[in-house]
Amino acid sequence: MKKYLITSWLKIVGITAASGLAFQNNELILVSDNSNALYHYFINNDSLAKYSLDNNEIKDKLPKAEKLDLEAFTIFNNEWYAFGSGSKENRNTAFAYNKTTSQSTKIDLKSLYDEMKSFSELGNDDFNIEAVTTYNNDWYFLNRGNGSKNANYIYVVQGKNLTDEYNLFFYEFNLPKIDNVSSGFSAATVLNNTLFFIATAEDSTSTYNDGTVKGSLFGAIDLKKMKLLFTEKISDHNKFEGMTIVEHNNKQVTFALCEDVDNEDSNEAEIYKLVVDLKSKIK
Repeated sequence: MKKYLITSWLKIVGITAASGLAFQNNELILVSDNSNALYHYFINNDSLAKYSLDNNEIKDKLPKAEKLDLEAFTIFNNEWYAFGSGSKENRNTAFAYNKTTSQSTKIDLKSLYDEMKSFSELGNDDFNIEAVTTYNNDWYFLNRGNGSKNANYIYVVQGKNLTDEYNLFFYEFNLPKIDNVSSGFSAATVLNNTLFFIATAEDSTSTYNDGTVKGSLFGAIDLKKMKLLFTEKISDHNKFEGMTIVEHNNKQVTFALCEDVDNEDSNEAEIYKLVVDLKSKIK
């Protein structure tokens, strides 16, 4: 089976509840589900910049009822995108941040999220977008199956934008349980024709309230066939919620993972490295 190694890599002071990240030019860009900020960490000199996504004063710890719940982050066409989970009415927003102009553009995702729910016959209590990535100019939205239906769905959005000119498809995946608790998508990234993902298990059937963490899985999906290739448990206690590729060759991939510790007193994000020996899996 695949070999893997998880090690602690970085600790970034000033971020709580890191939920999504990307690696670019030896820098990390992160979002937090507790904050309205985009975090830009410069590894070489251990410095952190913060940019307001909604043009309001930056707050690292928003009250739960006010959270934008930014659970997903990706880079597309040289812009940085942060996505709300859609689990509540005030969480239907994405932001596109242009690093050249330092401008943030708000994107209303209510229509898109409503269509996703209608098309896949999901109620509000089962809808929870936890990861977004891209492949061949298409958007892949991963719904975390931590509601009562355990709906681990991938929505594929094709078109000019995410608001009114797109086609929508969805695919359902059955993921294994961890300690007899259903697991759900929590992070994803793409390399070549493969979507790599993290799935986590919490002993809760709520998309709003957290439960006891049971661990995390690592897995892969063939995007040409939309077929699950493998899953493997990588932790008994970590709740990994973001992943990005740091480096790769034809034998190994090194991912960076961020973790949501669900601790409101925390003011530090720990970043891990996951090294996976995929042998002939990457082509």
